[in-house]
Amino acid sequence: MTDPLTERATAPGTSAEPLYAMAAHDSLPVAGAVLLLVRATGARLSVTADVAVALQQCTAFRSLHDHAQHLVQQFPQLGGNVADVTRVLQQVRDAGLLLPATQVCGQVNAPTADTADLDRTVACIITCDRPAAVERLLESLLRGAKLARQKQLLLIDDSREAANCTANAAAVERFNLLSPASMRYFGPQEQAQLLQYAIAQLPRHETGIRFLLQRELWPGVPTYGRARNLALLLTVGERCIILDDDVLCAAYTLPYRQAGVAFNDGGRQADFYRDARDWQQLAVKQDFDPLVGHGRCLGMGLQRALHTLGHDSLEQSHLAEAGAGWCGHINADSRVLVTQSGSLGDPGTSNNGWLVNLEPTSLQRMLARPGGLGAALSLRENWLGQVQPTFTVRPVISQVTGLDNRALLPPYFPALRGEDQLFGGMLDFLHPDSLTLEYDWAVPHLPLEERRGNPAGDPTVPRGGLNQIVGYIDEVQPEDPGVGLATRMALLCCRFEELGELSDAGLAARFRAGLARLQAAHLQTLEERFRDSSALGEDWRHYLERNRQACVAALQQSSGLADLPGVPAAMGSAAVAAAIRQRARGFAAALRGWDELREVCRHH
Repeated sequence: MTDPLTERATAPGTSAEPLYAMAAHDSLPVAGAVLLLVRATGARLSVTADVAVALQQCTAFRSLHDHAQHLVQQFPQLGGNVADVTRVLQQVRDAGLLLPATQVCGQVNAPTADTADLDRTVACIITCDRPAAVERLLESLLRGAKLARQKQLLLIDDSREAANCTANAAAVERFNLLSPASMRYFGPQEQAQLLQYAIAQLPRHETGIRFLLQRELWPGVPTYGRARNLALLLTVGERCIILDDDVLCAAYTLPYRQAGVAFNDGGRQADFYRDARDWQQLAVKQDFDPLVGHGRCLGMGLQRALHTLGHDSLEQSHLAEAGAGWCGHINADSRVLVTQSGSLGDPGTSNNGWLVNLEPTSLQRMLARPGGLGAALSLRENWLGQVQPTFTVRPVISQVTGLDNRALLPPYFPALRGEDQLFGGMLDFLHPDSLTLEYDWAVPHLPLEERRGNPAGDPTVPRGGLNQIVGYIDEVQPEDPGVGLATRMALLCCRFEELGELSDAGLAARFRAGLARLQAAHLQTLEERFRDSSALGEDWRHYLERNRQACVAALQQSSGLADLPGVPAAMGSAAVAAAIRQRARGFAAALRGWDELREVCRHH
């Protein structure tokens, strides 16, 4: 019988030309030229400043010819002379400054001892004041999940309203009457007991424990990360799958699926629909359990995961367009610590600003749909996902997420939005050779409450938040993979402790510089999109230009801490700085005791 999870996988052909990307290097000004020095090997080459700038565009794996084509498009002053640019790239390659994709393939295809059996997964539902959604999901699990193949089932209730907690507990009781595997309800009473137990066992870490787990510290603030921290603490040593309460336990594929696997920096494809009926006519429901599907590769080394997906080895064609900055050090045993699936229905984003990041194929789909850009801005019926199993370095938003909690995963920041981005940054910091795998199928994400788009288009200019902290910790991330986990955790703790000790002026300076970097990167994206938009219609070009002008204006302004999203109008910069320091110190304390807290909860 054909396995629906691997039926498309075929052995890919090798690329017609070798693929290369610039190796990690330093640029040193020397006597009117620039000395490029590869950090790993010491290979070096002296080039002109213009060449040094151009080579910064060569960080993805491409053939020399494709690199040359890209450069002449990016730099009009090259006069479209692909042949001359290719000759320069050949000199750079011969000097040892280009990393060949075949080297990465050799690392991944090397012998490995990754053959240990994987235990069953633990499924955790997290919910907050949506009992109707919980009822619907539990019914979906009874219909679509092979529940006996789960080691444990949990419902973590972060509801504020007592009536909703009562309804959720009752729903779990009814579910257990019908399910072959019982679900454990973990509500406010159980959470309070866990909090007191952990503090009693680790009194020296009380501040950090309360920061992560005590909801009363976050009045009126969404605590998505807190619920996920509870899931991590209740599944220490297990592979766990976390489900948002507004999904269905069903797997769908789109007709865009392709054979093979891919490596990228986290970008997804998208499609756009008028309503749920529209995507239901296009998507094909699969006959496998998405919980089992998530666990298929979760916790495996890369080589074993490739075999499981139907590929005997990593070929350089798999690495096409992948960034060498993170692909360069992956190996056979690089573990899949996170799995993700795509979404059908509501995209799960806070606004529609993500449209500016669409890659060309998705953009063409959007503009070809009835209503084009206007419909995409107004409606929230989408597919977001991958057309083939895709490995990346950092996880992004996913309504169903697999976590290999046998590894020392970091905690989530307990409150505010952007906790998933910060988790991804910390995961990469602690486990630099780990991977996230997003499968090429999606689950329905169907919030019961109405979520509307914005026909005018939401602002796309970055304003700061937890996502800025990612750049802050990236500044001290060790490049050498030999730096151990304990050292990396200590560095991460120190980084948050430093943030908690900065002066008002120091915090403001950090905020302004970090925000300017985010906005400058966003402006570059907008300009690249605009440059490629000549055949895409005036609506799209006007949308890009409007956001480009807004980004230019934002870069010319000096924002203060009080301008952060969500800050009350009456709250001054000094009060915001004090709040940031307090939260940074609290999270640093949580990180200091995290490993011990995990062990205490393992035996609770």
